Amino acid sequence: MRRRSLAFGAAAAAGVAAGAGFAVWRSRQDSEPDVDLWTSTFATPDGPPLAMSTLRGKPLLLNFWATWCPPCVTEMPMLDAFARNHPEWNLLALAIDAAGPVRRFLSERALGLRVALAQDAGPELARQLGNAAGGLPFSVAFSAAGRVAERKLGPLDEGRLKTWTTTVR
Repeated sequence: MRRRSLAFGAAAAAGVAAGAGFAVWRSRQDSEPDVDLWTSTFATPDGPPLAMSTLRGKPLLLNFWATWCPPCVTEMPMLDAFARNHPEWNLLALAIDAAGPVRRFLSERALGLRVALAQDAGPELARQLGNAAGGLPFSVAFSAAGRVAERKLGPLDEGRLKTWTTTVR
């Protein structure tokens, strides 16, 4: 009987520890990024610079990508459709690439989504937003209040985007 009580006690303690760990992890998910993204300005491929402050007030899907990244290129049409079908969201495809290849890429495709250039600063910004591995594509969903709500390293899919549209406010 004593062993059973000890086992149940240990299981209960492990459950409490797991719950506390999840709470800490979740609070970090909803926290402000280490960088003040909202004061940043990025060049655009063919137009005036984009001030991130203009994207506050709606949920934001920030997607780090590059023209040389096959999964990034593959998900672009889906992101473009998301931007068209969800005007209640802002979407920014932030290229970790030089302006020339991005311009060529965009000229060869009928994409209407907003694109800006992070270039050499992109990998560090992505790291500060939670991309410790440095992989692409990397997406961050921000709430309308400007807080990180979700992160995804690797290609997005329709199911995840649908979930984010209902959970990120």
